[in-house]
Amino acid sequence: MKTLVLCVDRDNDIGIKTGLRTPLVGRDENLAAATRLGLADPEDSDVNALLSAVSIYDGLQKDNADAEVATICGDVRVGSVSDLVLTKQLDQVLEQLRPDRVFLVSDGAEDEAFSPIIGSRIRVDHVRRVYVRQTPTAESLYYTIGRQLKNPRVRRKIVAPLGFVLLLFGAIYLALPNLASGLALILAGLYFIMISLPFQSVGDVFKKAGETYERVRDSVANGNLGIFFNVSALILILVGIFFGADTATRNGGSTYVSQFLWFVIGAVWWFVIGTLLFEGGQVISAYLRHGRAPRHAVAVAVTFVALGLLVLGMTQILQTILGEYNRASLPLIYLSMGLALFLVAVTGLSYRTREQGPQSPDES
Repeated sequence: MKTLVLCVDRDNDIGIKTGLRTPLVGRDENLAAATRLGLADPEDSDVNALLSAVSIYDGLQKDNADAEVATICGDVRVGSVSDLVLTKQLDQVLEQLRPDRVFLVSDGAEDEAFSPIIGSRIRVDHVRRVYVRQTPTAESLYYTIGRQLKNPRVRRKIVAPLGFVLLLFGAIYLALPNLASGLALILAGLYFIMISLPFQSVGDVFKKAGETYERVRDSVANGNLGIFFNVSALILILVGIFFGADTATRNGGSTYVSQFLWFVIGAVWWFVIGTLLFEGGQVISAYLRHGRAPRHAVAVAVTFVALGLLVLGMTQILQTILGEYNRASLPLIYLSMGLALFLVAVTGLSYRTREQGPQSPDES
């Protein structure tokens, strides 16, 4: 069984700092790369990853195992760009060496994020994460922070935006002191949300937005009007939340249970109408595309109305138990419950009839 000891450098520190082209195959090439990287940047943890890969390879050689060592590097634009480069180099190495399994060597979780892609092509039997031992003192922590601040990626993604937010905060504070804190926090929150999503830059955000617009335009041109109904349904649900909160504020008692029940009463029908609007968009889109509406459309609509009546009836019963309603409300409760059960029964019969259908001549 041939083993490939594979060192992965996802952000291409090795290629950038040494000028070497990857993949690096063989003990001599990897040892030379570790030496050149150590001379260029003695503090780079990839030096230890390279030497660890060579050490594992030497250990396998001492055990008379069939083994080879290789290093692949990605791109400074960590993400989809670097993973595509790594995938191309991985396929090249696997085609050249024809190993049966891989021992993966990396210097951290960022490089190990590529492990599932390796596992989709070959068996990964061992993962080695290389740590650099050092004394965890306050001085070393201060030095580590200072070294990270010199990293161009850290400065571009963390330091520069925070500096911009602080600068904007100061400018707004001079003009509108009451709004400065809120605006600065909003901008900082938007930025952190953006970098947590799969975007490489602000330009990538506009690119994704343009692609989304193209998809929406094409879907509308093809007769899919669901996007408009979906947005309208979302607006109705948000309105329902507002009305529910307003009803709970005006009528709710001192307990959270009472306020929640009033919230349900104020919001339930907005939720039901929003759901019906969403389903209506699906029905209209299906009719425009296929020339006919789904047969279960009415049954689905009746089901949601029945659920709304059931929720309303149960909420009123709970309010009666808590003393929020008087006895005069009981007929309304029973009427709501009875109508909801009737609608559910009609819906069930509709589904049952449609599922059974007429029997074919072969079955009779």
